[in-house]
Amino acid sequence: MSSGPIELLSRARAGETEALGELCALYRNYLRMVVRTGLGPRLRERVELSDVVQEALVEVVRQFPQFTGQTEAALLGWLRRLVGQKLADLGRYHSRAKRAGGATALPLDAAPEPGGGRGEEGGRLLDMLSLSQTSPSQAVSQREQLVLLADAVAGLADGEAEVLWLYYAEGLSFEAIGQRLGLSRKSVRGIYARGLKHLKRTMEGPPGGPLRYDDGSASQ
Repeated sequence: MSSGPIELLSRARAGETEALGELCALYRNYLRMVVRTGLGPRLRERVELSDVVQEALVEVVRQFPQFTGQTEAALLGWLRRLVGQKLADLGRYHSRAKRAGGATALPLDAAPEPGGGRGEEGGRLLDMLSLSQTSPSQAVSQREQLVLLADAVAGLADGEAEVLWLYYAEGLSFEAIGQRLGLSRKSVRGIYARGLKHLKRTMEGPPGGPLRYDDGSASQ
C-alpha cells in the first residue's frame, strides 16, 4: 500500500470502499495490540483475540462516517474508543452469561494512550522505528510511533509482542507487567530481552548499517 493514512482518509470519505479497506488493513496490527492488552485476564480466556479484532474492524467500517478527525493521531484516539466500547460490551455480556447473583463486569485493562512510552528510553526505540522507514512516501507521512511499534512487533511471538507493547507503549515496569500477566519479574525480563533481540534483527537502519539500540537492561 503506497497511500498514506491522510490520503486514505480523504479517499474513504469520498466513498471509495477500497480506500476504507486499505485504511482498516493499515491499522489492523494497532487494533490487535490495543485489544490484546485491553482484555482482562478472565475475559481473555473466554473470547478469541482474532474475533474481537474482526468485530472491531466491522465497527470501524460501520461508524466511519461519524469520524471527523483530520490527523492520524485523531484516528488512533477514535479507534481506541471503539475498542474500549467493544471490550466493555463483551465484559458486560459475559458477566450476564454467568447468571450469578451480584456478578460484576469482567476486568478490562486500560488501553494505552497515544504518545505513551517509557520516557527517554522508550522514545529512543520509537524514534528508531520512525527512522527505519526508508520509503520517501513513508517518511513524508510522519507516521504515529505507536502504529510503527504495533507493526514492528506483529511478527514476534505473542508473549514477546505483549511485553514490549506494555513496556514501551503503556510505560509499565517489569514488575507491573508481571502482575498483569501473572508472571515473575525475572520471567518478564527474559521475555523482554528475547523480544527486543528479535525486534532489532528485523529493524533496518538508515544508510550506514543496521540500527543499534542499548536496551538499558543493566539499569533494570
